[in-house]
Amino acid sequence: MKVRDLGYPEEFIEIAGGDHELYPHQQEAIEAIRAGRNVLVTVPTASGKTLIAYAAIMERQKMGLKSLYIVPLKSLASEKFDDLKKLRKLGIRVTIAVGDVDSSPSFINNYDVIVCTSEKADSMIRHDPSILYDIGLIIADEAHLIGDTDRGPKLEMVLSACMYLNPDITIISLSATISNGEEMAKWLKSDLVKSDYRPVPLKYGIINGNEIEYTDGETEKVSAKNYLEDIISRDIEGGGQVLIFVNSRSRAENLARQLLSVTGKYVFLEEGLIDLGEDADKYQEMLKSLMRRGVSFHHAGLSMKEKESIERLFRDRYIRVLVATPTLAAGVNLPARTVVVRDMSRFMDGYSQYVKKIEILQMLGRAGRPKYDREGRALLYASTDNAVEKAHEYLSGESEPIISIFGQKRALQINVLALVSTGIATNLEEVKKFFGSTFFGQQNVISDIYADLEKTMGFLISEGFVRERVGSYEATTFGKTVSDLYIEPKTAIILREYFDKPHSIDLALFYICKTPDMINFSTRTGDMPYIAEFLEKIEILEDDEDNYAAAKTAIVLGNWIEEVPIIDITEKFNIGPGDVQSKIASADWISYSLSRLAEMFKPEIRNELEKLNIRIKEGIKEDVLSLITIPNIGRVRARRLHRSGYRTLDELASADPTDISRIFGFSSKLASETVSHAKRLKGRMK
Repeated sequence: MKVRDLGYPEEFIEIAGGDHELYPHQQEAIEAIRAGRNVLVTVPTASGKTLIAYAAIMERQKMGLKSLYIVPLKSLASEKFDDLKKLRKLGIRVTIAVGDVDSSPSFINNYDVIVCTSEKADSMIRHDPSILYDIGLIIADEAHLIGDTDRGPKLEMVLSACMYLNPDITIISLSATISNGEEMAKWLKSDLVKSDYRPVPLKYGIINGNEIEYTDGETEKVSAKNYLEDIISRDIEGGGQVLIFVNSRSRAENLARQLLSVTGKYVFLEEGLIDLGEDADKYQEMLKSLMRRGVSFHHAGLSMKEKESIERLFRDRYIRVLVATPTLAAGVNLPARTVVVRDMSRFMDGYSQYVKKIEILQMLGRAGRPKYDREGRALLYASTDNAVEKAHEYLSGESEPIISIFGQKRALQINVLALVSTGIATNLEEVKKFFGSTFFGQQNVISDIYADLEKTMGFLISEGFVRERVGSYEATTFGKTVSDLYIEPKTAIILREYFDKPHSIDLALFYICKTPDMINFSTRTGDMPYIAEFLEKIEILEDDEDNYAAAKTAIVLGNWIEEVPIIDITEKFNIGPGDVQSKIASADWISYSLSRLAEMFKPEIRNELEKLNIRIKEGIKEDVLSLITIPNIGRVRARRLHRSGYRTLDELASADPTDISRIFGFSSKLASETVSHAKRLKGRMK
């Protein structure tokens, strides 16, 4: 069967990449979808899962039903949205929803396809479970992540709620190859479509000493000391690219520098191709020198702009070698001809341990670029006999089964509150029934956690999230607000404690950082003097590691809202701009939640907390709060306006655009737009 034989409009053929023959697993999945059945597709990376999703959307579109496309990460949501936008040629309205989780999901009425993260999907259901009756299709991408410690319970909650509330919803789950696909398909009431087929076949091998031992019996000689240099030279000369996975940021940076001597022989980029953003930081000069010669590193410490630039140049084949930490394997799709997993172990929970097989296979699965390569190479580096044995284990047999963690204490508190606040469950028996319908319920004897569910309900009642009626439960205003805010109950308890304290910016930042929704910076011995000074200032007397970490993160945020440049923050605290950005994103949401809770517990400081929330979001002092409301005016431009004498909207609204254009960073067009926006905002305030 070819794409044209599916019978969709002519434009669909172009969207699908031409009138090519369908792979057997694509045809099998699409036939099941057309028969109205759920499908779990478990196939390797880059094996045509997107076409299956397109076809599912087209089938539901013919019935006038909406589709929700769920991915685990914001970066993947952006990538998938760019992909699905092609459907607009067919009149299908596509949007992306990854932001504010405390908002009404009514916007979906204006769209046919909504791309979102698991968190956004979960929050939309919390706000209004009835939206599930307007949705005809759920596509769960990277469904194997249901076993992930952080993301798994959120995705499991969404899929369970869909099946529980509206069994008529079609669920298409797209997954890496997993060993317990039958078990997962049974839970999802799905046909299992399983295949090992890859359009670009992979040649697997183990780098051992001075040779690569391939699983097909072939060998290839390399230098024992400079094996990476040999692999890279051969690939670049043949038009290939190499992706190397290592287990730490420092190793990624050092190895990229080491490989500069190889790529520099082949690549020289014009500096104009490299756009790392306007905010200077400690990585930019190093990145520029590496990227100009066709090599780079990639890890979570980089800013969003830096990561986007690196990814773009790698996709466009300007960067020929990329050294990355495993966060890249879980994120955007960046294939290479050759993938080398340099480190099979990682430092976790205080000691070094081997990475799960499914993670290794996800990294190796990046090998082989569709359109460019006839074959990909997936290589593991093994420096000891034990490592060689482990490498053989990775390359043979099936990966670990996916295990639900929906019954863990943290997930129980979050999800039991969500069930009660939405009205999905109004008594303990209904809570138990819902948990029995989950993947966790299928994998376990659900009665074994009845005591935990009862204990969780008791906790929610005692802390004021839930009240008990005769024979039923309902969420209190506090409980409903916390569930809608999408924060953990324990986060809400800590924030509530803040309202018993005298308000101060430093103390508010500390309490924001004390919550379990904030992942804090780790501390070093050299941090202790300023941490001790900060804790003494806010009168926190308890000496423990959690307080030290919260204090350090609060101090970093304090620097941010005092407009300390990113480069100074990153160098002072030895952290990356990406680390700062991730903490800002978390603190933005938690500080917003703090301001919302102030309505209930201390309304007289709500206005101050709203200002703090904006300052955290924008990285500004209080004196430029009004200027930041103007589009395209960020922390740097707002401060330049203020220093030039434009301190209020009134002063800016009456300014001559020509004068504004003389300020560094303001073009004539931006200056005119800034004055126009100031006039409009001033008019609204009257």
